Amino acid sequence: MAGIAGLYPGVAPGNRLGQVVIPLTAGAVAGSTGADGVFTLASGLLAGAAASTWSALRRPPPSENNP
Repeated sequence: MAGIAGLYPGVAPGNRLGQVVIPLTAGAVAGSTGADGVFTLASGLLAGAAASTWSALRRPPPSENNP
């Protein structure tokens, strides 16, 4: 991962990896379950992103006294 991070300074490698893995997974799901599986996968990813964002926004901001 360190080698990949060096190629794209300032960009998290997970972002680039997600741009490849998620479409491949969606294609595999569509091939095995049909179009319904793709919508289920997309809704699960959206719900996970919403939950992650909500928990991050509800977290109190870090103070200078707590490292």
